[in-house]
Amino acid sequence: MIISNKPPGLSLLFLMASLCVSLAACDNTDDTHTDGHRAQQALHSVEVVLVENSTVSLSQTVSGTLEAVTKIRLYNEESAHITRLPYYEGDRVKKGTLLVQLDDALLKTDLAKASAARAQAKLDLSRLKKLLPKKIATEEDVAKAKTQLDLAIAEENRQITRLQRTRIKAPIDGLIIKRLYEPGDMLAPQSHILSIIDPTALRLKASLAERWLPLVKKGQAVTLHIDALGDRAITAKISRIHPTIDASTHKGIIEILLDPVPDGATVGQFARAEINLSATGRDILPVHTIHYEPEGAYVYRIINDEKGETIAEKVRFNQGQQFGAVTEVLSGLEVGDRIVSRGYLGLRDKKKVHIDRPSPPLPGVTK
Repeated sequence: MIISNKPPGLSLLFLMASLCVSLAACDNTDDTHTDGHRAQQALHSVEVVLVENSTVSLSQTVSGTLEAVTKIRLYNEESAHITRLPYYEGDRVKKGTLLVQLDDALLKTDLAKASAARAQAKLDLSRLKKLLPKKIATEEDVAKAKTQLDLAIAEENRQITRLQRTRIKAPIDGLIIKRLYEPGDMLAPQSHILSIIDPTALRLKASLAERWLPLVKKGQAVTLHIDALGDRAITAKISRIHPTIDASTHKGIIEILLDPVPDGATVGQFARAEINLSATGRDILPVHTIHYEPEGAYVYRIINDEKGETIAEKVRFNQGQQFGAVTEVLSGLEVGDRIVSRGYLGLRDKKKVHIDRPSPPLPGVTK
C-alpha cells in the first residue's frame, strides 16, 4: 500500500491546473481552424472555364421557294398569226414535239420566189459558160453570173430558215408552265408564247450570311423540308455558291439541288434547308463569360500574382465569329487560360479569388 505524504488540497489544485491547460490547447486549435475557414470564406468565389482549341459546329436554316434548274421561254422570230397552239399549262411534252405553228402562207410564197430566182441564176450561168469559148461572152460576164447564183442560193436558204421558224418545237422533255396566247392571235416579233421547264431537276436558291459562306462547300449534304410535304426529311446538296456578296444585305446566294426530286415536289413550293457548319482549330470560349464596354470586349482571367496568390485580371481580347453558345478568340487570350464563368458580382481587376469548381464542357464543341 502506497501512502502519500502530499496534502489532499495540493493534489486537487494540480488536477484543476492540468485541466485548464488542456482546455486552452483545445481552444487554440479551434480558433486556428475557424480563422482559416473565415479567411477562405472572405475570398471572392468564382467558377472558371478554359480557353480551348476545338472544332465548333452549328446549324443554319435558310428558306425560299423551289424553282426549276432548267426553264426555257419560247419566243417567235417571225410576225404571223398563230394557227396551232395545242398544249396548256401542266401538259408534259417530249423533245421535238410541235408546240406552236404560225401562219406560213406568205413565207412559202417568198420561198418559191427565191427558189425560182436561184434556178434562173443557175441557168444563166450555164448559158454563159457555153458562150465563153465562142467569145460571145466574157470572163467578166461569167463571174457576174456566178455571183448572182450565189446570191440567189443565199436568199433561198434565208427563206427556208424563216419558214422553219414558223414551227416551234419543244427543246427538252418538259412541262408546260405558262401559255400566253391563243390560236388566231397576231404575234409581233419576239413575243413570249410559252414557258417550259424540266420538272426532274429542282433547286432552292437561298441567302446565307457572308460570315458563314467560307464554311460551306460545293457538294455538301443538307437536310431539306418542304412544308407542303409535311415533316419528311429530304436529302439535298449544295450545287453552287455564287461568288459575289450583296452589298446591301451582306449575304451571298447558295443553290441547293434536290437529288432526286421527291414525289409531290414542284416549282413554287416553300422549302427550308438545314445546313450544318463546322470550323476546325478555333480558339473558343463561352459567350456568357464576355463583358462589354466602349473600349471593347473583355473577360476576367485567373492568374497567380508574384506573391503566389490567385487573382482575377481584366483582359481585353479580339472576338471573332460566334458559334451558338461559344465565340471565337482571335487574339488576346491563349489556349488553357482560366476564364471566370460565374461569380461576376463584385468582381474587379486584381481582386483575390477562390476557385470553387470548373464549369461543364463547352456546348457545340468537339475536341
